[in-house]
Amino acid sequence: MRNTRTVNIVVAVAFAAAVATAAWATPGSAFSTTPLVRSTAAVRINVKTHPYTLNDVQLQSVVGQPGRFSGWHSHPGYGIVVVRAGTVAIYDGDDRTCTRYVSAGEVFTEEPGHVHFVQNEGTVAYEAYATFILPLGVPSRTDAPSPGNCPF
Repeated sequence: MRNTRTVNIVVAVAFAAAVATAAWATPGSAFSTTPLVRSTAAVRINVKTHPYTLNDVQLQSVVGQPGRFSGWHSHPGYGIVVVRAGTVAIYDGDDRTCTRYVSAGEVFTEEPGHVHFVQNEGTVAYEAYATFILPLGVPSRTDAPSPGNCPF
């Protein structure tokens, strides 16, 4: 009986704190946000950087027309890519199966130094937003030769 009473008191205090916080909040003025795309990642995202080094963070829009491709490349920092439209094949330079596909509504990650090739094999434009955590001042892309395990 006593535990139920304690729980009720805790819930009442938490509710009162939430109401008080909402009452003290200040509304925005001519400031808005627009969600561009939101997806749930199929893998756990765990990003660590050196604790004493600054990083650049780059957000970029990626568009690939049907039949077009990225060429073999890697990124010097960690990337999180949210697919807005279309489907692409990702050819992984270090994977025996070579190809994986990602479509609108999906999220994929890119490890630093991972060599890959992206091709739009669909009939509509591929659109995505990529966020990269990069070493300070370093370009977000490094061209790479074909690793020879895929058809390109």
